[in-house]
Amino acid sequence: MMKHWKVLAAASLIALAMNTSFADGVKSGAPSGWQLWGPLGDKYEMGIDPAESTPEHPALLIASKDTPTNETVSLMQQVDASEWEGSVIEFSMMAKAVGAEKNRVWLRHLKNQALMAGEKVGRSQLMEYSRSIPDGKGWERITLSSYFPKDAEPGQKHFDIGFSLASKGKIWIRDIKLERKPYVATPKAVELPTYRSGLPAYPARNLNFTE
Repeated sequence: MMKHWKVLAAASLIALAMNTSFADGVKSGAPSGWQLWGPLGDKYEMGIDPAESTPEHPALLIASKDTPTNETVSLMQQVDASEWEGSVIEFSMMAKAVGAEKNRVWLRHLKNQALMAGEKVGRSQLMEYSRSIPDGKGWERITLSSYFPKDAEPGQKHFDIGFSLASKGKIWIRDIKLERKPYVATPKAVELPTYRSGLPAYPARNLNFTE
């Protein structure tokens, strides 16, 4: 998902490269502690939107400019997972989208497997959870969760959280929470009938049990 993104700056340097075309009142710049990936400045802009914020609940706005683009801009963190080993990571936020056809909120980490330092990681090696912010629905809580393996290999004890916009439109994010939840083992899966190939097949029928 992120292999085509280009790092523009560390979070502490982002504000220096920020385009200031936002309407008056928007505090332009990326929040401290976050990393920016993607074409901010020429195709997207970012800042705290006072119209959607309160002093206790600042709302971050990511918006496209007039130039159509399919490039992705993302804000993310790599989080030390030492405290989450053997537990469930719960990543949640309040979010809304307007005219943002392509957006994602995401959480990911490596499966528990040995890798060489700096080795390129394929998607098959990741536990990745994501969902879109519904467009035009107003503020909604988005929640993602994942079990982080116990006794993870050295160098793998971290996970990524973030949100992305890859189209015209706007997304707002506020009230992010990152919580550690206890892991509860799931019961044994229900044994289903065996799938068999070559059997006769028919159009679906009597789905409402009226016959």
